[in-house]
Amino acid sequence: MILKEFSKYLQENKDKNSLNLLNEWIIERLQKPSLNKVDNILKTELYFLKNNNEKTLIIAKSETGRTLLKALYNFALSFEQYKLAKFLHNKKSNDFNK
Repeated sequence: MILKEFSKYLQENKDKNSLNLLNEWIIERLQKPSLNKVDNILKTELYFLKNNNEKTLIIAKSETGRTLLKALYNFALSFEQYKLAKFLHNKKSNDFNK
Protein backbone atom coordinates (compact mmCIF):
# COMPACT_ATOMS: atom_id res chain seq x y z
CA MET A 1 0.00 0.00 0.00
CA ILE A 2 2.82 2.43 0.86
CA LEU A 3 4.96 1.32 -2.07
CA LYS A 4 1.96 1.76 -4.36
CA GLU A 5 1.52 5.38 -3.25
CA PHE A 6 5.25 6.07 -3.58
CA SER A 7 5.26 4.39 -7.00
CA LYS A 8 2.54 6.76 -8.22
CA TYR A 9 4.61 9.70 -7.02
CA LEU A 10 7.71 8.39 -8.81
CA GLN A 11 5.86 7.91 -12.07
CA GLU A 12 4.44 11.43 -11.91
CA ASN A 13 8.00 12.80 -11.59
CA LYS A 14 10.03 10.45 -13.81
CA ASP A 15 12.52 13.11 -14.83
CA LYS A 16 13.84 13.66 -11.27
CA ASN A 17 16.19 11.52 -9.20
CA SER A 18 14.25 8.82 -7.34
CA LEU A 19 16.21 9.17 -4.11
CA ASN A 20 15.56 12.91 -3.99
CA LEU A 21 11.90 12.20 -4.69
CA LEU A 22 11.80 9.74 -1.79
CA ASN A 23 13.05 12.45 0.54
CA GLU A 24 10.55 14.98 -0.82
CA TRP A 25 7.65 12.52 -0.69
CA ILE A 26 8.26 11.49 2.91
CA ILE A 27 8.70 15.05 4.14
CA GLU A 28 5.64 16.18 2.22
CA ARG A 29 3.58 13.40 3.79
CA LEU A 30 4.89 14.08 7.29
CA GLN A 31 4.19 17.83 7.14
CA LYS A 32 0.60 17.61 5.95
CA PRO A 33 -2.39 16.38 7.96
CA SER A 34 -3.07 12.68 7.58
CA LEU A 35 -5.44 11.93 4.72
CA ASN A 36 -5.24 8.12 4.65
CA LYS A 37 -3.65 5.06 6.23
CA VAL A 38 -0.37 5.60 4.37
CA ASP A 39 0.05 9.01 6.02
CA ASN A 40 -0.83 7.55 9.42
CA ILE A 41 1.74 4.79 9.05
CA LEU A 42 4.46 7.17 7.89
CA LYS A 43 3.76 9.52 10.81
CA THR A 44 3.81 6.63 13.26
CA GLU A 45 7.07 5.16 11.99
CA LEU A 46 9.15 8.12 10.74
CA TYR A 47 10.04 11.70 11.54
CA PHE A 48 12.38 14.24 10.04
CA LEU A 49 14.72 16.95 11.21
CA LYS A 50 15.80 20.06 9.33
CA ASN A 51 18.95 22.05 10.11
CA ASN A 52 19.74 25.73 9.52
CA ASN A 53 21.01 24.96 6.00
CA GLU A 54 17.65 23.40 5.05
CA LYS A 55 19.19 19.90 4.95
CA THR A 56 16.85 17.17 6.15
CA LEU A 57 17.36 13.89 7.95
CA ILE A 58 14.67 11.22 8.04
CA ILE A 59 14.79 9.00 11.10
CA ALA A 60 12.88 5.84 11.95
CA LYS A 61 11.16 5.69 15.32
CA SER A 62 11.32 1.90 15.64
CA GLU A 63 12.60 -1.26 14.00
CA THR A 64 9.54 -1.41 11.75
CA GLY A 65 10.24 2.18 10.73
CA ARG A 66 13.80 1.21 9.79
CA THR A 67 12.45 -1.68 7.74
CA LEU A 68 9.97 0.65 6.03
CA LEU A 69 12.64 3.25 5.28
CA LYS A 70 14.99 0.60 3.92
CA ALA A 71 12.24 -0.85 1.69
CA LEU A 72 11.39 2.60 0.32
CA TYR A 73 15.08 3.35 -0.28
CA ASN A 74 15.60 0.05 -2.12
CA PHE A 75 12.47 0.68 -4.18
CA ALA A 76 13.76 4.13 -5.18
CA LEU A 77 17.11 2.61 -6.18
CA SER A 78 15.41 -0.07 -8.24
CA PHE A 79 13.34 2.59 -10.02
CA GLU A 80 16.57 4.45 -10.91
CA GLN A 81 18.01 1.20 -12.29
CA TYR A 82 14.80 0.64 -14.27
CA LYS A 83 15.05 4.12 -15.81
CA LEU A 84 18.69 3.49 -16.76
CA ALA A 85 17.88 0.07 -18.27
CA LYS A 86 15.02 1.59 -20.26
CA PHE A 87 17.34 4.33 -21.53
CA LEU A 88 20.04 1.83 -22.53
CA HIS A 89 17.63 -0.60 -24.15
CA ASN A 90 17.23 1.51 -27.28
CA LYS A 91 20.90 2.42 -27.55
CA LYS A 92 23.51 0.73 -29.72
CA SER A 93 27.17 0.32 -28.87
CA ASN A 94 28.06 2.88 -31.54
CA ASP A 95 26.06 5.52 -29.68
CA PHE A 96 28.72 5.55 -26.96
CA ASN A 97 31.73 5.97 -29.26
CA LYS A 98 32.94 9.46 -29.94
